[in-house]
Amino acid sequence: MKKIILSLIIAGLSIISNGQQLSLHSQYMLDMYMINPAVAGSYDFIPVSLNFRQQWVGFNGAPVTQTLTSHGYLGKNVGIGIGFFNEVATPSRRTGMNVSFAYHVPMSSDFTRKLSFGISPVFFQHYINSELLTTYEPDDPAVIHGFNNQFCPDVNFGVMFTQEKQYYAGVSVFNLLQIRRDLFQIMDEIDNPIQRTYYFIGGYTFEAGEDFIIEPSAHVQYQWGTPFQIDGNLRAVYKNRIGLGVSYRHDDALVYMALINLGTFRFGYSYDMTLSDMANYSFGSHEFHVAYRIIGNKRTSQSGGTLPMFY
Repeated sequence: MKKIILSLIIAGLSIISNGQQLSLHSQYMLDMYMINPAVAGSYDFIPVSLNFRQQWVGFNGAPVTQTLTSHGYLGKNVGIGIGFFNEVATPSRRTGMNVSFAYHVPMSSDFTRKLSFGISPVFFQHYINSELLTTYEPDDPAVIHGFNNQFCPDVNFGVMFTQEKQYYAGVSVFNLLQIRRDLFQIMDEIDNPIQRTYYFIGGYTFEAGEDFIIEPSAHVQYQWGTPFQIDGNLRAVYKNRIGLGVSYRHDDALVYMALINLGTFRFGYSYDMTLSDMANYSFGSHEFHVAYRIIGNKRTSQSGGTLPMFY
C-alpha cells in the first residue's frame, strides 16, 4: 500500500508545475480563452487555435498537453466558445471539453472599451493506467477503487476588462464548484482530485515609433494550499508581423518566445529553460501555437487585416 501511495504522489507531481494541477501555458497571451471564458466573442473574427506543449523534455512520463479552442460573436453583446483539452502525464490522463457563454458590456460608444463576463460548463474524464503502477498486492483496491475513469462536470467563471489595442486585465476561477459526483452516477460521491484554481492576467501595449510595439504582461496562477505561480512577460512586435519575447516564471523557468503573423495564420513557439532542480533531469519545455482567423462580424476594428498578436 505504501508503494502505491508513493506512486500516486509521483504521478500527481508529474501533472503539475509548481504545485499546480491544471496545465501550464507559456504563451497564454496568444489564446487567453484557455484561461478566461470572458474572452469568448471579443473580436470581429473567429479564431481557431491549436496549442501543443511538451513539458520537461527527456524526463520519462513528463506532461504533454494539447488544446483546441475557438470562439466567436453571436450578436447583442453575446459571445460563445468551445475548447477541447488533453493532458497526459504517465500514468495519468485528463481529457475534456468546455462550452463558454460571455456577455460584453460596452464601456464606450464604439465598443473598443468593454467589461466582459463569461461562464463555462466544463466536463472532463480523469484516467489512471493502473498497469503502469507497481503494487505490493495484486489488484490493490487503492488502484481498482480509486479515482479512475470518472466523468466530472464543473464550471469556470471569468471577468475581463479591455481597451482595444491598449490594455487588458482579467480574473477567472476554474473548477468553481469542485463537484464530487460522476456525471452518470450522481448518487455516488467520488474523490475529485482537481482543486479550484484562480488566474489573474494583465497586459499593456506601448507604441515605440511607427513600426514597433512593446507588450509587457503578467500572469498569476493560484491554487489553494500551493505557492503562487507568477509570470512576467515582455515582447516586442514589428509591424504586427514578427514578435520576440522573454518571460520569467518565478523559481521555475526563463522562457524565450517567437511568433510570426501571416495574415489569416499565426505561428508561435516558446522554449522554457528550466531554472529549478528539474534541469538536472530534462532539457526544458517546448510549446507550439498555430491559429487561423475566420472572417466574422465586423463590429470592431481590432483585427485589422491580420490576427492580433494577443487575444
